[in-house]
Amino acid sequence: MKKVILTTLCAAALSTGAFGQGLVNFLNNASTLVTLSSNSVNLGSTPAGVPGSFSYELFRAPAGTVVDVGFVASGLTGTNLTTAGRFNGGNGRAIPGTALGGTTAILVRGWSSNLGSTWAAAVANQGIIGGYFGSSAIAPNFLLGGDGGNGNVPTSPMFGGTSGIQSGFALTYVDVVPEPSSMALAGIGAASLLIFRRRK
Repeated sequence: MKKVILTTLCAAALSTGAFGQGLVNFLNNASTLVTLSSNSVNLGSTPAGVPGSFSYELFRAPAGTVVDVGFVASGLTGTNLTTAGRFNGGNGRAIPGTALGGTTAILVRGWSSNLGSTWAAAVANQGIIGGYFGSSAIAPNFLLGGDGGNGNVPTSPMFGGTSGIQSGFALTYVDVVPEPSSMALAGIGAASLLIFRRRK
């Protein structure tokens, strides 16, 4: 009997904890499109094509954070849709470590999927593989939504709304830059060829 009661209480606690997490609508809208740029010049084009060619992840920090320092990955990811500049990762997704009705600072980071499946992998591959990187503006006091089991707190839109990210952002192409040692070796090789040619 005690085991049954204990099991029931644990199940109730788990379900309450899940309902108690803040929920987010992980998609952008027509006024917050993602664009592509190169060398900080906006190309005016927007990511489209095969879904999955671009990746996005939600990052969060304590409420009130206004600088891009200390943000941690939430684990909530999305991808591009065939509609240019739009992405979606699903509606009503729980943000771990947050509470229903609370606030948190959020931003979204995006990258071209050839760089890896996570932001950490994309950063690690920077300089090895060319690709796109970018971050949105920060929403410092994002109001977390969720139904709380009562249906009385709507899911919060990540972009727009009263507290979401209010603008789109650009993914900038970063090309592979040869390391100085590689450039030096190439220079030595070229000089050697010239010397040998002159001797002949």
